[in-house]
Amino acid sequence: MHNDFTLFLREYPNGKKVFFYYAYDKEGRRRGPWTTKSMKKTAARNYCNGLLLAGELIPGQKKVLTFGDYAKGFWERGSEYIENQESRADITDSYIETCQRHLTNQILPFFGKTPLDKITDDDVNKWLLGFKKREVVINGKPKTTGYKNTYANSVFGTLTLMMGEAVKRKLISQNPCGNVSRLKNDRKKMEILTVEEAQKLFPDDYAAVWGDKEAAYIANKLASLTGMRIGEILGMRGEFVFDDYIYVCGQYTRYGYGPTKTKANRKIPLIPEMIALLRKLMEKNGAGYVFSFDGGATPAGQTYISRAFQAAMINTGISGTEIKRRGLTVHGWRHFLNTELLRQGLTIEQIQVVTGHITDGMTTDRYNHLDARQLADVMKAQQVIAGNHPGGNGSPPENPETSKMVSAGPLIVNFPQKEILNAEAS
Repeated sequence: MHNDFTLFLREYPNGKKVFFYYAYDKEGRRRGPWTTKSMKKTAARNYCNGLLLAGELIPGQKKVLTFGDYAKGFWERGSEYIENQESRADITDSYIETCQRHLTNQILPFFGKTPLDKITDDDVNKWLLGFKKREVVINGKPKTTGYKNTYANSVFGTLTLMMGEAVKRKLISQNPCGNVSRLKNDRKKMEILTVEEAQKLFPDDYAAVWGDKEAAYIANKLASLTGMRIGEILGMRGEFVFDDYIYVCGQYTRYGYGPTKTKANRKIPLIPEMIALLRKLMEKNGAGYVFSFDGGATPAGQTYISRAFQAAMINTGISGTEIKRRGLTVHGWRHFLNTELLRQGLTIEQIQVVTGHITDGMTTDRYNHLDARQLADVMKAQQVIAGNHPGGNGSPPENPETSKMVSAGPLIVNFPQKEILNAEAS
């Protein structure tokens, strides 16, 4: 078995010595010789290795497709892959942007110049393990940094998808990522708020906790009762607020207004006091964006709602250190609501109607339509969360177990894996 090339020294009539090389084609036949134009063996070897990596070791031979060649334009609107996928399901701008960032920052620097068919599972495994200690260049200066396994696995997912597509196009025979296992889960744990802590955040006199941030107070209370994503809250329009429910059919992100993350619309039942708060804002913003400071034309920003929430927690006695330790964010309301509905005995199907989560068990569209019993159960749970008695007139909850569940201590849940850099997790 031959090496890819062989170096030898040739002397010219003037006494100058230059390294030349022979190369071997796929049939093992020797081709050449060709000059390296170098008088030093190390430089000559580096020159040949560069040609080999670029698929140009044998002049005139059909150029070998490198991963970089294959990846050009892959994550752009109008590309073969995106066009093919969008004929089956929508692909969001944020997803494309995240995958392109993975490609540019983490994949191309390692595999860009490698022939597509030369990437092995061993290469992929070493690259994946290297995320724990990676050499990067920041502001022109080399630096060693480490990444979380969750991020490394997310980037690995992008590479796996791209190599799988190469198999489909018959550019390679098998996916080198197929025999590589993901790194172990190191997702950050978070503590959600207790019901008691939540109720302290939403007193009748909101100004005592939220100051003049009424819109942020209403937005967070809405999140605590519905588990809506922050983009869905910002995208909430007055035209979709009804007497006893809201219709969630869009979200507002940095890309503007668009469909919800799952592309599925849903009706969320809502207690009267929350409907009244939304309509209070609608007095200024009409049928436009509910959480707006310009008459409904554009929504408020995520920062406004998030910072006000942080300040409100501090005002109720949760320190900044505690907020950071517990990982308390606006998105945490989604965990909070999901957990409380489970505690209070709602079915998985009922909860999915509210949160919009999609699982393998959601097989029909019936979960997008509430019957009278579901409406009553969801509102009853919201009343408990809000500190009201479902029975009215100061009567205790109908189910004595509810009181025990509500008084339980902090809950620990897994923080969801984000498309990593995307703040809107599922």
